[in-house]
Amino acid sequence: EELTPILSVEEFRLLCPGLSSTDEQIAAVLDAVGDSIRNYCGWHVSPSLPCIFEADSISTGRVLQLPARYVSSVESVTFNGETLPPESYHLKSNGLLYFNRKLLGCSWGDIIVKYTAGVPDGLMDAIKELIAHRVTHALAQSYGVQSEAAGGVSVTYNATWTNNARATALPSDNKEVLAPYRLQGVF
Repeated sequence: EELTPILSVEEFRLLCPGLSSTDEQIAAVLDAVGDSIRNYCGWHVSPSLPCIFEADSISTGRVLQLPARYVSSVESVTFNGETLPPESYHLKSNGLLYFNRKLLGCSWGDIIVKYTAGVPDGLMDAIKELIAHRVTHALAQSYGVQSEAAGGVSVTYNATWTNNARATALPSDNKEVLAPYRLQGVF
């Protein structure tokens, strides 16, 4: 299933009125910028949505790190085919799930967690503003032509435009803005 765009064309036009680019051009760059932010931060930079995580073991038998930040709820936890009662675990919003007893002796997929995660609306504003900035910057560049000459007629085409390199390259100041949203660890 595809993730929802972080910023829609309509939202972008409200943030940046008067831009002469077409909706198709904006949508293409919005997708590229959104992908680069998700590649840097993690998939979870999205409005809240239902998720399922399957694990094969738990560090120390008591703590499971869900692959998301801003986890708002756990709907269910299944261990070795048995649904655990909600009072047998508790959740931290950073995605850490603590169990009251050790869960040992499991194989791949024996731990299944159904949960809801996503960046709360109020915290998405900084990301949306950053995306609008990156998209505006990319669209302000000339489409396709990198240099021109007169007289002897010479045109050099910008091959990087097709990959939206100007939009997707995140400079260090952008990474600083995104740091609080970035997943830590390996999943």
